[in-house]
Amino acid sequence: MKTYLTYGFGIAVGGAIISMVLYFLGFNADPDKLQASRWITMVIGIVIAIVGLYLGAKEKRALTPPDKNWGYGSAFGAAFMIGLFAAIFSGLYNYAYFAFIDPGISDIILQMQLDQMEAKGMSADQIDKIEPMVRKWINPVAMSISGFVGAFFFHVVIGLIVAAFVKNRPQTEPPIAAV
Repeated sequence: MKTYLTYGFGIAVGGAIISMVLYFLGFNADPDKLQASRWITMVIGIVIAIVGLYLGAKEKRALTPPDKNWGYGSAFGAAFMIGLFAAIFSGLYNYAYFAFIDPGISDIILQMQLDQMEAKGMSADQIDKIEPMVRKWINPVAMSISGFVGAFFFHVVIGLIVAAFVKNRPQTEPPIAAV
């Protein structure tokens, strides 16, 4: 359990660090920069998730006694649990971020959504009808829940891939016989 918690927490902290760096650099200050922030976060987040899930599953494999079975299922199980804890910790961070660190981000997200609707050619009347529904989903609780679900699904998919690389134990050379 310690391995799952440690690597899950590490993945969440890596994501939080990216988020805070972009916050302090002002990427969350207006809708145009926020879109760039999302791309940066996504690309770096993928790398952090791959590395964290791989290293965590590899450590879990190393901690599993040699006489115990270890295959794709075990590797995926380890990646799944690490991803679950990463999603939980990320959800908690998201709540803190949206509720306390940058509560004004909701307005920036709303503006970005409205701008995207307008760019797609939606009329002002259509946008006015959709805006109240969009506002319901842009609050700390809803953003944290949707962030948890998205992060969990993302980690499961990455875990399925990573497990293929961690499913086999490293080959050990047989001891050299004494002559």
